[in-house]
Amino acid sequence: MNSSRMQLLAARLLQVVPVLGLLLVVVFALQALLPGDPARAIAGPRATEQQVQVVRAELGLDRPLPQRFVRYAESLGHLDLGRSNRSNLPVSTIVEQRAGVTIALLLGGMAMSIALSGPAAFLLALRPSSWPARLVERGLAVVLNCPSFWVGLMLATVVGLKLRLLPVGGLQPGVSGQVRSLILPSITIGLAIMPFLARSAATSLREVVASDYLMTARSVGGRGWFLIRRHMLRNALPPVVTLLGFQAGALLFGAVVVEQTFGLPGLGAEMITAAAQRDFPVVQGLTLLFGFGIVLCNLLADVAVACLDPRTQWS
Repeated sequence: MNSSRMQLLAARLLQVVPVLGLLLVVVFALQALLPGDPARAIAGPRATEQQVQVVRAELGLDRPLPQRFVRYAESLGHLDLGRSNRSNLPVSTIVEQRAGVTIALLLGGMAMSIALSGPAAFLLALRPSSWPARLVERGLAVVLNCPSFWVGLMLATVVGLKLRLLPVGGLQPGVSGQVRSLILPSITIGLAIMPFLARSAATSLREVVASDYLMTARSVGGRGWFLIRRHMLRNALPPVVTLLGFQAGALLFGAVVVEQTFGLPGLGAEMITAAAQRDFPVVQGLTLLFGFGIVLCNLLADVAVACLDPRTQWS
C-alpha cells in the first residue's frame, strides 16, 4: 500500500475515534435506560434497603453521573468490563470462554454466504435471461423474506431431526463434532445475507462485463481465469466488500438469534440470558464488544476496498 493509501487509512482511523466515543457513551447510558435497579438485582429480592445501599456504594452508583462515567472509562482502559451479577465472574472471562463459538459461527456464516452468493451472482450477471437465472432470482426473493430463526428451525427439523445428518443442539465433543455442530447455524447465518451479496455482486459484474476495459482485455487475448481474476473480480469486488462491512451488524444479530435457536454457548446466547436476568455488567460489556466488532468490520472493509481499488477516496 503506497503513501497515499496510508494517508487515507490514517484519516479513516481518525474518523473511527468519535464513533467509538459515542459508542462508549451509549453503552454507559444503558445502565440508566434498562429497567430495574442494578444494586437491588445484585443484593437479591430479600435484601433490606440498607444492604441495597451498601451494594450501591460499592458499585459507585451513588456518585454523580460524570464521575461514574469517568470510572467506567478508566476500568475499560484496564480491560476491566466488570463482574457478572449472577456468577461473579469477570465479564472478560465470560468473553474468553464464549467468544470462540461466536467467532467460528460468524466466519462460517460469512464463508457460506460467499460460497452461495458467488455462483448466483455470476449466473445472474452472465446469463440473466436463462431459466436457471430466473429460478435463482425467485429463490433469492424467498430467502430474503424468511426470518433467520425460521430458517434455522426448518434446517434443524429436516436435516437434523428427520434425516439425522447433522447435530442440532449444542456443541458435540471433539473438533470434528464441533465443526459438524456449526454447519447448520453457519448456513442459517449465511442465508440471511446471501441475497444482498448475490444481487450486489451481480450488479457490479454486469457493469464490468459492459465496460470498455474488459472488451479491450478480451481483444488483446485475455481469457479464462486470468480475465476473471485480473479484470472482472478486482473491479467488481469493492462494492461487495463495502456491503459485507455494512452487513456486520446483521451478522452479529443473526449470531444472537442462531445461537439461541441451536443452543450454542456463544456470546449471543449469553447476551439474551444476561438481559433476561438483569445482569447489567454482562449486557454492558457484550454490547460494547458487539459495537466495537461492527466498527472494526467496517474499518477492515474500507481497508480491503482501498487495496482492491486505487481510486478509493474517503472524505
